[in-house]
Amino acid sequence: MTSEGFRREMPDLSSALEVFEEEQRKLAEFQRKLAETTTVVDAPKKLFTVTLDGNGELTELKFNTTGYRSMPPAELSALITETLQKARRQSLETMQELMGSPMGGTDLNDLASGQADLADVLGKVMEPSLDLVREANGDSPSKSSDRTEDDGWDRS
Repeated sequence: MTSEGFRREMPDLSSALEVFEEEQRKLAEFQRKLAETTTVVDAPKKLFTVTLDGNGELTELKFNTTGYRSMPPAELSALITETLQKARRQSLETMQELMGSPMGGTDLNDLASGQADLADVLGKVMEPSLDLVREANGDSPSKSSDRTEDDGWDRS
């Protein structure tokens, strides 16, 4: 086989690589924005403030008054838990806004709550790049709804 014949048989992967690089750029930009983001939520009567980082992790719990000292422990505990949950929901909403369109058509709240399968989401995200590779190889692009073959992701 001549080198000319070999070149004609090789698929043109430059389009797939461009799509992949664009997705990588978008992900890096999302991560940068996420690192700069905080969520701050005040408890009722501003007894305390919780601050979460861009990943939804608690970075600060600041008591603004001494009013919490006279609260029954169970009531204070419930108030802290409720305020943290509210902050977490707001943090997920902010992540979704930063991301733009839902990742692979999946809402981050579904992913965070375990209602969405991460393997399915990653498959949907990678599908456009994989379709370009299939087309370059002369295969027809797959339709995700028609996929019945094993895609290699362990869903156990």
